[in-house]
Amino acid sequence: MPTDLIVRLNRIEGQVQALRNALERGVTDTDCVRTLYQVKAATNALKRFGEAFTHEYAKRCLAENTGRARLAHRVDDIISSAFALS
Repeated sequence: MPTDLIVRLNRIEGQVQALRNALERGVTDTDCVRTLYQVKAATNALKRFGEAFTHEYAKRCLAENTGRARLAHRVDDIISSAFALS
């Protein structure tokens, strides 16, 4: 898996951990707007990770030396998966 995807996941894990810590400390009760921004940031980061992962996966699949039918099936899988995440 490419390093940039791992870096993205590490960043997302940090964002989710910060949210967990805020919940445990009760900070979300006093600063709900900031918490909502953090939730939005983590959600967007995960979406961007999904897009980057799908792009990487699609490039790899298209680069493989497969038959036309298999390639068409894989492209269908990629498209279905990408839009199912929305």
